[in-house]
This record gives sequence, structure tokens and C-alpha cells, in this order.
Amino acid sequence: MMEIEIGSGWILHERCKVYLFVSLNRVAGCLVAEPIEKAFKVLSDSVAGTVHSAKKRGVKTRSATLQFGNVVFQREVERKVGKVSDSEKMEGAIFCDSEPTAAACGIRAIWVTPSNRRKGIAIQLLDAVR
Repeated sequence: MMEIEIGSGWILHERCKVYLFVSLNRVAGCLVAEPIEKAFKVLSDSVAGTVHSAKKRGVKTRSATLQFGNVVFQREVERKVGKVSDSEKMEGAIFCDSEPTAAACGIRAIWVTPSNRRKGIAIQLLDAVR
């Protein structure tokens, strides 16, 4: 099911560890993690710029925060009306720092069955990896 929804052939390799969330004797979620040595930090300025320009254009935004220990992620959903220019298409891009940061684990894929989404299963899987 996971490969059907997010694609197949790229998720697993020999160094990956798979974490399963089992509920009522069925797999309700899956997380695939791999060891890494460095990662590139996402720059928060790109998120702030997107919010500011969206408000300027009159685009409706919804945001929610997701916290993992001391790291806080902000998720935003925009509903755009009308035609989008080429410069506005770049506003949704994610910009990363050019200097790598030490890291121990990378998440290749995370998936929860549709009937079990919005129940905190993905967060529990991330906590297990951490």
C-alpha cells in the first residue's frame, strides 16, 4: 500500500531501518529511516517571505506548527485564485543553507494508512526513530 501511494523502487536500500506502527494486528503506519552524516538546514526566511507575499496578494493561508523536541516546523497551505507569474512560482521553493550540519538520521519515507491519518501516528513513529 505504501509503495502504491508514494512510489516504488526508491524507498528501501540495505542500510535503511523500517519502523512499523501496528494497531489491531494491522500495519497502520510505516517510517523508513537511513543513517546519514550531514544534512542541510532549511532556511526559515523562505517561509516568512512566502507568508508576507501571500498576504500582499490577498491569498488565503492556513498555518499549523509541528514540534519535534526543540525543532519547530511551520506548515502553510495557500489557496490561490487567478494566474500565477513565474516569480510567484519560486516563492514556494524551499531554500537550504549552503553549509552542511551534522546529522545522524534521515527520513526517506513516512506513511500512514488513510483511515488512521490525523491520529498522531506519524509523530509517534518519528519519536521512536529519535
